[in-house]
Amino acid sequence: MNPVRYIFVLCILAAFAGACKKSNEEIEFRAPGKIYDITVEGGINTFYRDQYIRLTKPALNPDSLPAAIRNAVVTVNDGRADLVFKETAEAGVYSAANTRSPNYNQAYRLTIVYKGKTYTAVDTLRQVVNINDDYLPLAVSKTADAQYNGTIPKHTFGYLNPNKWWICYGAIPKWDPSKFMLTQYYNYTHFLGSPNSLYPLTNLKRNFTLGAEDVVTIFKISISEGYAKYLYGVFLETDWNGLFSSVPVNVNGNISGNSQGYFSVSDVDRRMYKAKELR
Repeated sequence: MNPVRYIFVLCILAAFAGACKKSNEEIEFRAPGKIYDITVEGGINTFYRDQYIRLTKPALNPDSLPAAIRNAVVTVNDGRADLVFKETAEAGVYSAANTRSPNYNQAYRLTIVYKGKTYTAVDTLRQVVNINDDYLPLAVSKTADAQYNGTIPKHTFGYLNPNKWWICYGAIPKWDPSKFMLTQYYNYTHFLGSPNSLYPLTNLKRNFTLGAEDVVTIFKISISEGYAKYLYGVFLETDWNGLFSSVPVNVNGNISGNSQGYFSVSDVDRRMYKAKELR
């Protein structure tokens, strides 16, 4: 190799190595492209009487947590009357007791008034298709010692209707919409296809081993088409974000104004199985 070219290559490699040796303290995070006033989580479901909505101020750096939004006025109109939410003992979480019958295929309207600004959102209550033994988003096989091994994929594609699922057993708690931090136990059936051909190679899943008489409880939670598309966009930026993933998307919720998140309305079906009844 030409000596001049050799020295040039060494300089480039040395500069690259020096850049890679920066400590964590020297790494700078870019400022967010957009700063939101409010983030909305939760909504209405038909299974429990008590409903929960959480309001937070998004964090602006990786070392901080979202801040609870206090003293907001939160109401939901189901097309017949207003349901008034009150802040609970947990800062930023608002709750209301809903004793009305579901208003299927109708729009539910959320209104939030906070610091002189009004935020609204609308979602439609889609009736859930009852759980069918032939269409459970899991697979179970019997072992030689009469145990049952199960696999629950986090994402399954190509379903006729989109749904969220909560499958619990053993120490995994039952579905509770007031527990906003337990999102790791949800799995999803999408009506849209797999985001890329390599996705099955990195499929996220949950495994379990149970005895024949152990009980598995399955909650099937309906979601609207709009909410399903929102979740798909979120997963494009999180679960499916890799070397060959799609072009980044703008994840837009259904909350008006300078806000983020999604107010959802869901119908719910629940069934309980013994492990030996699953397949």
